[in-house]
Amino acid sequence: MMAIVFKILVAAAAGVLGAWLLRHRALRVLSEPRFVTAVLAVQLVPAIGLFTALYVVGHQQLTADVPAYYMPVARAALAAQLPYRDFPLSYSPLFPYVGAALLSIWNSGKSFALFAIVMNAVTLLCWHASASAILDRQTAREASVLFATSGHVLLQALLGTNQTWIAAALAGSVLLLVRGRNGSGGLIQFLALAATKFLVLLFWPVLWVFAARRLRWLGCALLPSVALYAAFSVNGADLLYPLRHQAQLISSANLPYLLEPLLARDGRLAHRLFDGAALLALGATTVWLYLQARRVPAPRRPDLLVAGLALTQLVFMLVSKKSYTVYAVFCMYPMMAVLLLGIADYRRRVAFFVAFNILLAVEPSLWFHLGGSNKVLSKWLLERHDMEVQLFLAADLLLVVAYAYLAWLAIRLLRTQSRHAIMSAPSDATDAKL
Repeated sequence: MMAIVFKILVAAAAGVLGAWLLRHRALRVLSEPRFVTAVLAVQLVPAIGLFTALYVVGHQQLTADVPAYYMPVARAALAAQLPYRDFPLSYSPLFPYVGAALLSIWNSGKSFALFAIVMNAVTLLCWHASASAILDRQTAREASVLFATSGHVLLQALLGTNQTWIAAALAGSVLLLVRGRNGSGGLIQFLALAATKFLVLLFWPVLWVFAARRLRWLGCALLPSVALYAAFSVNGADLLYPLRHQAQLISSANLPYLLEPLLARDGRLAHRLFDGAALLALGATTVWLYLQARRVPAPRRPDLLVAGLALTQLVFMLVSKKSYTVYAVFCMYPMMAVLLLGIADYRRRVAFFVAFNILLAVEPSLWFHLGGSNKVLSKWLLERHDMEVQLFLAADLLLVVAYAYLAWLAIRLLRTQSRHAIMSAPSDATDAKL
């Protein structure tokens, strides 16, 4: 319970800091280099301070995935064992070797937390540079402030999760696409797929849709990936193990979880229906994004990446039966940009921001604490349906509503941005001739 209280306090305090900074005069008057330095400090000082207090002074140990999964596979790699063949692995083939490198530098799970803090800083810098090119100056700065003061992002760094690696790779790919370096953007995604997990593929259709040179991006992302996985397969690796293992898992805070009691009589049918609905929803989202992008001149397609990535992330969080809130870290910056562009009123902005981060931070901990983890809702409700569980389900429903609201804002923003990109196309062509 203390961990839950701690997460609430951290998320609330970070949110209040972000709300205060949105009104601060420095947000508007600082030069760009000084602003970047300041917002980076806003992110890093609390992270390093809490890391020192918890892990150096307090001698606490990391929990969750780092000791249970990350460190064992990293040590197996150090022992010259082959992933998938000599030991089971739920992540990508190079993940154990990244972990092995971290443990070689500092033989402690805390090295993963430090690395995650660094990855968050990389994510912030890349996204701010991209947003400064895509969005107006004020929105870019406000989005950077909200990302830097996101309590959920801060807590995931302290836990050392590899979700921060995926977020950094995604931000780096977007920056390269915005700057016209499509091949390099594809290579970054290859590295992310090779070193993290298959969930990276969720964003590949979006990046391809909005890439100015789609074939180059796809070739640089796909060909090295095929070569790497083929090399492991030739050496006897069971490459489908992660998919088989992950397919059995579920999480709360999504529509399949909340709707499952309606189909509880046939669990297999429910799983198949939910998997099919998720694929259909994500496929329809990608098709709709493609239809928006096809009307936009190729050089202007990356302008739609912020809203496109946010929408894909939010649809996934809504329809996937395994969508832990930690996954929101992937596109937290785009979601904050959508929030800022979709809600003009300051009080509504900060209220949503603070509440959203608290819900993201504590929801999985409550699920585990109350005994609902990895249980379908119908089975859990048969075991207990007291006030605590009802309050948890109310929080779950609020989080799902928040996802849906942000998704609606993202759709509205995409329509607006695509119209602006089309209208500006003649002037872009004139500029090119000049």
